[in-house]
Parts: sequence; C-alpha cells; structure tokens
Amino acid sequence: MTEPDASGKTRPSQGSNWTALIAGRAPRSGIMPPADVTGATLVLVVAAMCYLACLAFGAMVTVTRSANDWTAQLEGSLTIQVKPHAEIATEDQISAALAVLDEVDGIERASALSEADIRALLDPWLGETTESEDLPLPSLIDVELSPDAQVDMSRLAERLAAAAPGIELDTHRQWLGELLSAARSAVWLSIGILTLITLTTVAIVVFATRASLAANHESVEVLHLVGAPDEFVANEVQRHFLQLGLRGGGSGLAAAILTFLAITWLGSEGGAFLLPVPGLMLSDYPWLLLVPAIVALTTTLAARITVLRVLGRMI
Repeated sequence: MTEPDASGKTRPSQGSNWTALIAGRAPRSGIMPPADVTGATLVLVVAAMCYLACLAFGAMVTVTRSANDWTAQLEGSLTIQVKPHAEIATEDQISAALAVLDEVDGIERASALSEADIRALLDPWLGETTESEDLPLPSLIDVELSPDAQVDMSRLAERLAAAAPGIELDTHRQWLGELLSAARSAVWLSIGILTLITLTTVAIVVFATRASLAANHESVEVLHLVGAPDEFVANEVQRHFLQLGLRGGGSGLAAAILTFLAITWLGSEGGAFLLPVPGLMLSDYPWLLLVPAIVALTTTLAARITVLRVLGRMI
C-alpha cells in the first residue's frame, strides 16, 4: 500500500509491514531477531538485577515492620531493676517498688520476675554460665503500661528512688533510639541498593540496545531508506526488550520468593541463625510483583529512549 507524500510522490504507508520490504524477505514479528546476541545474556542479567532488587525490597519491608513491632513493645513497657543493697533486703525493695507502682495511673500490670525467668532471659547471651549460683543477678520488675498511658517518667523515677535504695527505672529509651537509628539506616541502605540496581539495569539495557542496533544495522538502515518512521523502529525494539524484561523479571521474582520462603522456614525458630529471623508475611508477597513490573518498564523505556536517540543521529 502506498500514499503520496508532500512532494506528490508515493511512498509506503505506515500501516504496511515494513519488515517485508527488507531484501524481499517474508514478514516476521519484528526487526529484532528473537534470539539475538543480547537476548539470553540480557534475560540472565535482568533476572539477577530483579532478584537483588526483590531481596533489598523485602529486607526493607521486614526491617520496617519489625522495628515498628519492637517500638510498640518497648514503648508499652518499663523495666525496674532492683540491685542488692546492704541496708535493705531484696524482698523489701521489691515490695516498696510495687507499692509505688500501684499508686500510678496508667500502669496496667507490674510483676516481679522470678530467678528462673531472669536466667532464661540471659541464657541466649551468656549460655550455661547463668546456671552458676555464684553469678549475681539483679531482680527485675516487668511493668506493662495501659494503651495511651501518660506517665511522667521523671517523676516516677524519683518516687522509686525515694521508696528504697537500689531501685532504678529503665524506660528503654536508649534501646529504642538505637533501634530506630539502626532501622532507618537499614531502610536507607535498601533504598540506595535499589537505586544502584536501577541505574545498573538502565546502563546494561542501553548497552544491549546499541549492540542490537549495531547487529541489525543493515535492516534498520533499509527501513530508513524506504521511509519507515523512527516510531516504528522504536516500537519494534521496545517490544523486544519488554519481552526480555518480563522473562528476566519473572525469573528473578520466582528465585526471590523461593529465597524468602527458605529464610522464613529456616529462621523462624532461630535454628539456622543466631537469632530468630522474621520472614515476609503472606500479605507482603503481592508487593514483590511491583519489582519485576518496574524492572520491565525500566528496560522498555531505556531501550526506547536509546533507539530514538540513535536513529535521530542517522542520516
């Protein structure tokens, strides 16, 4: 099919199959060969990038959720440490502290931990040394605050110190600040890794697009000579790279899901790691679908922009 151009001459219309005009060959699905020199390699690279991006994204989600849970637990509880003192018995210290706590509004529960409970808390850190009776252990009182409780911690600390010697209030503020700082650092590290992965993927796709255009230079040049618009060539190339991006992204996503399932299975009880490792919740997995979608979109846009710039410089 032909149509007249501005000079009155005829040229092939945009609706015709431009690839059929190349050296008399039969029409095919696009100008990019389905298994060109960059195809298999790019799929592997995109799969690796998507896998790493999923791991970084999953780690960010896990750290954020765990930090929120730990923060809620620490903000809703207090610990009172009762150190042995020569002037008063430990039982009297505990009784005096509990009497003060009973008078404070906003405290839902306060109970002294037994020696066995205290040793159980120290076992993961000190091991069997806690079984020694010669190891001095402080007495602890666990305090649970009511939801939305407004307790003046400074005033409470003063009242406890005045009630009996050797009583100290721990509000967990130092631990909470360090925990939030570590969580923020982990989140920013994950964002940095995701940014680096994105930039690396764009650079690889740009290189692969240039390599594919160079390998198909004659076909692209003939298309230009017969009047094919740049949009047609760009659409063919972007479709090719979209398919590669989806294949690589799907493979990387599948590998990441298997990894997270393995981590959840091995680390839920702390048997394979030093401490229990929280895995992704079932509701978190759909969010991982965003990663291959973004990777495929990034691959497609990078390829399209690159091919349009290359074609713009062709005579």
